[in-house]
Amino acid sequence: MCFYYSITKKSINTLVKGSIIKETQLSLFEEKYIVNGFEHPKMPIVMDSNPTHISQVQWGFMPSQIKSIEHGFEFLGKYNTLNAKSEDITQSHLFSEAFAKQRCLVLCSGFFEWRKVKKEKVPYYISLNNDEMFVFAGIWNESTDVRGNKYLSFAILTTTANEIMSIIHNTKLRMPLILTPENAITWLSKEATPQQLLEALKPNKSLKLKAHSIKKFMPNQTAKFNSNDIIAYYNYPEIFVLLSNQETILKG
Repeated sequence: MCFYYSITKKSINTLVKGSIIKETQLSLFEEKYIVNGFEHPKMPIVMDSNPTHISQVQWGFMPSQIKSIEHGFEFLGKYNTLNAKSEDITQSHLFSEAFAKQRCLVLCSGFFEWRKVKKEKVPYYISLNNDEMFVFAGIWNESTDVRGNKYLSFAILTTTANEIMSIIHNTKLRMPLILTPENAITWLSKEATPQQLLEALKPNKSLKLKAHSIKKFMPNQTAKFNSNDIIAYYNYPEIFVLLSNQETILKG
């Protein structure tokens, strides 16, 4: 699962070397220390239809045919399509066509998840060990209303949690699907076979993440936190006193 993430202008050396984006494209999007998916914002993605361009597309996958944009948002209010489960995507009535024809990369610098500790839910910020930007696997869609107006939307793919994410997201055991630059190129390729695409979606065993707890916040407060404060480390000694071994894993 991934409903909140961050996009700050960290180093993009790996993405540049992997031919995912160019250094000059950093100026094409604004920094957001926390992005609330339930607000369905337009976010920077790289689409397979135009892989050299960064597009601003609405987060929250809408069906191809809608009566109006208001009807589209009613759909998003009823169905949570911020994420698509990678293991089931080829069988999904809503997502399978996009998997075959409309794939994208979602630019990211870190993401948020909540950990259940007894009766508490503690928020965490998770990023790469090397502090670089990375990409999620995504799918996009073009919706057309009855007047012929077109709207673009996307969803982030998820996969089974790795060791660190199993400690943090310990109720659902899920995490967003982070692609290596090599798999990202395959994911965008129009020539990739279904088998190659499924191989690209396998959990990355070499993925190295780090995580730390952050101060609690209410989802409707996210607009106030466009600063480094939201991702700063915050300790909960009264909660973590019995979890020292796991905390060492998370911080290490």
